[in-house]
Amino acid sequence: MSAPLLNVQGLCVEFGPKAAPIRVINDVNLRVDPGEAVGIVGESGSGKSITSLSILRLVPEPPSRIAAGSITFEGRDLLAMPKSQLRHMRGRDIAMIFQEPMSSLNPVMTVEAQIGEAIMLHERMSRAERRARVIQLLRLVGIPDPESRLKAYPHQFSGGMRQRVMIAIAVACNPKLLIADEPTTALDVTIQAQVLDLMKDVREKLNTAILLISHDLGVIAEVCERVLVMYAGHVVEDADIRSLFENPKHPYTRGLLRAVPSLTDERSRLYQIPGSVPQAGSIKQGCPFYARCDLRQNICAQTMPAMSRHSSSHQAACWVTQNLSEVRSA
Repeated sequence: MSAPLLNVQGLCVEFGPKAAPIRVINDVNLRVDPGEAVGIVGESGSGKSITSLSILRLVPEPPSRIAAGSITFEGRDLLAMPKSQLRHMRGRDIAMIFQEPMSSLNPVMTVEAQIGEAIMLHERMSRAERRARVIQLLRLVGIPDPESRLKAYPHQFSGGMRQRVMIAIAVACNPKLLIADEPTTALDVTIQAQVLDLMKDVREKLNTAILLISHDLGVIAEVCERVLVMYAGHVVEDADIRSLFENPKHPYTRGLLRAVPSLTDERSRLYQIPGSVPQAGSIKQGCPFYARCDLRQNICAQTMPAMSRHSSSHQAACWVTQNLSEVRSA
C-alpha cells in the first residue's frame, strides 16, 4: 500500500474553556491516498465541516482547539507546522472550496483579480503570464468566452458560475488535495450535475485527490470511491462506495440510505430517521446514535464501540452488527 497523501489519526476537537470543554470531534481517523476521491457524509451538525477546517487549521483558536490526534500531509506534521509555512501550503498543496461562493468571493474585486491573487501568492509570473493563466483556468472550469468575463464581479455571475470561479481559484496552483465543503449546496440539479462533472474532470486532468463533504449520498456516489459516515462527531462507518450502498453495516447509514428518494418505490411517505442529531458534547458515554437506533441494546448506552472490520475495505462502529458478523463467521 502506498503512503497516504493525507493521514488523520485520533483527531479530537474541543470548544470552550479547558476546564469544561465541549468535544465536537471524537477520535476521527481519515486517510486520503494520492489521486483518490474520499467522501464524508452525515446530517448537519455531524462534524463534517469542522473536520475539514481542522485539517487546514482554519478553526479559530480560541475558542476551539485540537485536543488530541495527528494530521500529516505527505508525511509532514500539519499541527506542528509554523503558521507561515502552513499559509504557504494552503492553496498550493491543499486547496479548499467553501460552501457558499457568494460569501467566499470578494464582492469588490474582479474575477481576474481574485484568481490572479491566488496565483501571485504561490507562483512567480509576469502580469501577462498571470492573465493568460487566469483565462486558461476559466476555460478549464467551463466559463464561456473567458476573456470577456475577466473584469466581471461576483454579483454578475449566477450561482453555478460563482462556484466555477471558486473551483478555478482552488486549482490555480495545481494542488495535490482539493477539499470541497458542500460544493453543490443551493444549486439546482442541472447545475449541480455540471459542477460534479467539472470536479471529476479537474481530478482526471490534474490528478488531484479530493475530499468531498456532503449530506447527500447521491453526490458522494457520483464522485468518490470511498466514504466515511459521520454522526455527532464520530466516524461510524468507513467503506468503499459499492459496499456501503449494497451492505451498510451501521444503523445510521441504513437510515440515510432509506431516506434517499426513489422513483421506483411506491411508499406513500418519505422515510425519515426519528429524532435529531444530539447537541455537541451532550453524549458523555455510549454510542451517540443510541437514542435514535431501532436496534439498540443495553451495551450501546454504556460504551462507544470501536471500529470493527467486516472486510478489507469496510468497517463500522456498532455493537449489533459486530456481533452479527461474529456469529456468521463462527
